[in-house]
Amino acid sequence: MTEQSYGESLKFFSDWQKDPAKRTGINVQHTLTRGDYPTVSIEIAPIRASGSSPDWKSKITVQLTRGELTAFCCVLFGLRSKAEGSYHGDSKNKSFAVYNNGKAGVAIILSERGNQLQNFINDDDRMELAVFAVRQLSNAWKVTPSDAIALLRQSAWMDRNLS
Repeated sequence: MTEQSYGESLKFFSDWQKDPAKRTGINVQHTLTRGDYPTVSIEIAPIRASGSSPDWKSKITVQLTRGELTAFCCVLFGLRSKAEGSYHGDSKNKSFAVYNNGKAGVAIILSERGNQLQNFINDDDRMELAVFAVRQLSNAWKVTPSDAIALLRQSAWMDRNLS
C-alpha cells in the first residue's frame, strides 16, 4: 500500500436510525490520490446499537477519482440527481453512490464485496459537507471555492442545454 496523506475530516452520525443498515457513522476526509491529486475519501462504519460509537474496524472506505469528486460536489449542491463509481480499491470490489433526496438531504452508499453501508445526511449537514468537499475540489482545480461552485453550475447548465 502506498503512503497516504490525510487532511481535515468531517464526521456525521446516524445513530438515531432504527434500521441497522442505515445506523452508521460517516467520515469524509481530504486526501490525495496516488498521483497527488486532491480528493476526498469516504468511510462509513456501522453503529451496532443506538447511541453507541461506530465500529470503525468494520468500515468501508472509498477514495473518489478526479471525475467522481466533481460529480459528488454536483450532487451535494443539488446540480445532479446522483453520482456513482465502481471498481475501487486494490481488489476493484468497492463502489459508491450518492443520491440527491431534495430537502431531505443526500444518501451516501458504499459497497464492498456485496456488503453495503449507507448514511443519510440531512439538508443542514449536506451544506456543511458540500462546502467541505468543494474546498478540496477548488484545491484540485487551483481556483477559489466560489469559482469552483460557479464552474459546477456552468457544467450543469451545459449538461442541460448542449446537445
